[in-house]
Amino acid sequence: MLAPVHDLAAHHAVAGSVGDSAHHGATLLAQATDPGAAGTAQATVPATAGGPISAEEYAKRVQQLSTSNKEEQLGWLATIGRHFIGVFQKGGEVFLGFVTGIIPTLVVLMTAFYALTGMIGEERVHGLARKAGRIALTRYTVLPVLAMFFLTNPMAYTFGTFLEEKHKPAFYDSAVSFCHPILGLFPHANAGEYFVWGGVLVALLELENRGVVPPGYHINLAIYYFIVGIVVILLKGIVTERVTRFLAQREGVTL
Repeated sequence: MLAPVHDLAAHHAVAGSVGDSAHHGATLLAQATDPGAAGTAQATVPATAGGPISAEEYAKRVQQLSTSNKEEQLGWLATIGRHFIGVFQKGGEVFLGFVTGIIPTLVVLMTAFYALTGMIGEERVHGLARKAGRIALTRYTVLPVLAMFFLTNPMAYTFGTFLEEKHKPAFYDSAVSFCHPILGLFPHANAGEYFVWGGVLVALLELENRGVVPPGYHINLAIYYFIVGIVVILLKGIVTERVTRFLAQREGVTL
């Protein structure tokens, strides 16, 4: 008769242990879900191997466990998604910088240069354009620069009206190729595509802040970009003019 009594006592001890564990888990869960009850429930949290933990600590551990489980379950898909949205978030930060920085500057620049064109007079500007279109050297250097500076993109191409028909394709090639090199010094000339230079500028400013490149390096690069652009449009204008002449002769077209 003693053996059944002993087994019954052991059964009650195990049941009591399970009940205590369930009560302990319920207490921690209540603390995690109800921060207001943390003060009263904290005293009921039993000690663990590392000592008693607060409700805040328990909630933090649950959150960390949830995050790690999600990353383990999703794996590379979660990494791709995080970096994918990160690209657009960074783009939004850059755009916000443009809105508060360069866009007001562009508006003021465009207003100033349009006013300058109005004060000089369109007839005088057109007369200068006619003179610049007489020889190849100025036709594919000075004329595109004046066109982009005074009329900006896309009105700059109207300067081609002062040229002969055989020179118009080459002038267009030169002018359209100068839309971006001019942005570093005169961003008003092609404000709609400022992001081409703006993306480079953001990186250069970051490098300057880190000390990787000397201060003011972006200004030097803008000047080099402008000079190289002039050389390139001169070469493109000369080559395109010869290609136009060759195609006209082959097709029997008189320009």
